[in-house]
Amino acid sequence: MAALTFGAIAMAAEYKNAGIRVSLAAVPNRGLFYAAKLAVVGGLTFVVGLVTSLSCFLSGQALIDKGFGIGIGDPGALRAVVGCALYFALISLLAAGLAALLRSVTGALSLHVPLFLIMPFVIGDVSRDSSAAEFLPDRAGQQILLQDPAGTLGPWSGTAVLAVWSALAIAAGWWALRRRDA
Repeated sequence: MAALTFGAIAMAAEYKNAGIRVSLAAVPNRGLFYAAKLAVVGGLTFVVGLVTSLSCFLSGQALIDKGFGIGIGDPGALRAVVGCALYFALISLLAAGLAALLRSVTGALSLHVPLFLIMPFVIGDVSRDSSAAEFLPDRAGQQILLQDPAGTLGPWSGTAVLAVWSALAIAAGWWALRRRDA
């Protein structure tokens, strides 16, 4: 939720009180403005996610009894640590794209909360084999966090599905920013 909220706030907060007009006056090239905001949002979230996931992994392994923990070199461990940062970055970019489309933090979060907290369970309960829910952004992206992912998507294909969701949201946000007045 923190990555979603950060992405939405970073992109849509300027629309409140018409701060976007000042930003676009300073950087009239909307493509450059949008790309720079996305680079900052994604880059910061990736760095914070990497530091957080590595520190959580190391401190968690220190608390586990000897013989039961895993090392960073064990299969899937390093991928999960780096993948956690990538997951956070892609989630924040998804939120930023939808916030640019909707021009509202509240609107973006109103879509994200059901998409991430309700829809996977509803679709998982309705479908017979729960395979449709695996293609939602949160479930697909979480495959990279698992040491032994199960289901139809693997760790990298799940991340690719999340990247497609993020790319679609970014494209929709770009379309809205390019077509609308500030």
